[in-house]
Amino acid sequence: MAGTIALIVALLIAAMIFFFLEIITPTFGVLAVMGLAALGGAIWMGFTVSQALGIAMIVVSIFLVPAYCVVVVKLLPRSPLGKRLFLGKAGDASGAATPEAPEHERLVGRTGVAETPLRPTGAVRIGGKRVIASAESGMIEKGATVKVIKSADMNVIVCKVKENS
Repeated sequence: MAGTIALIVALLIAAMIFFFLEIITPTFGVLAVMGLAALGGAIWMGFTVSQALGIAMIVVSIFLVPAYCVVVVKLLPRSPLGKRLFLGKAGDASGAATPEAPEHERLVGRTGVAETPLRPTGAVRIGGKRVIASAESGMIEKGATVKVIKSADMNVIVCKVKENS
């Protein structure tokens, strides 16, 4: 009898471990099936001890296994293990971490020439370097003198320079 109870406990622990591993690894249900098999084996072994224990294990399993999985899914990402397993929040998608960002920042205030029409995006040449740029407003024709007014995302924002007569 004591050996049977120990086997039931071992199968329940194995089922919980399989469910946990299924959550953190991409096994496409293989470990979940093994967890269900271990849980079914524990319930079957419970019926060999007594019918009341088997029924109690079914009822408890119906409520506790889903609750266990929900708790693991909710708490795991905040645990030290989860922080190592899961990606953090997405960073700034503005392109500020790209290698070009500091170079684009240095272009603010400089003037150049539109190499293509900016409708509203195109290419400009500033200081001998071709840069993707967007017009602040409207369209800018090819060959127009432009001034960089700010750096944003992966390109720069330019405006047309009014030519003095």
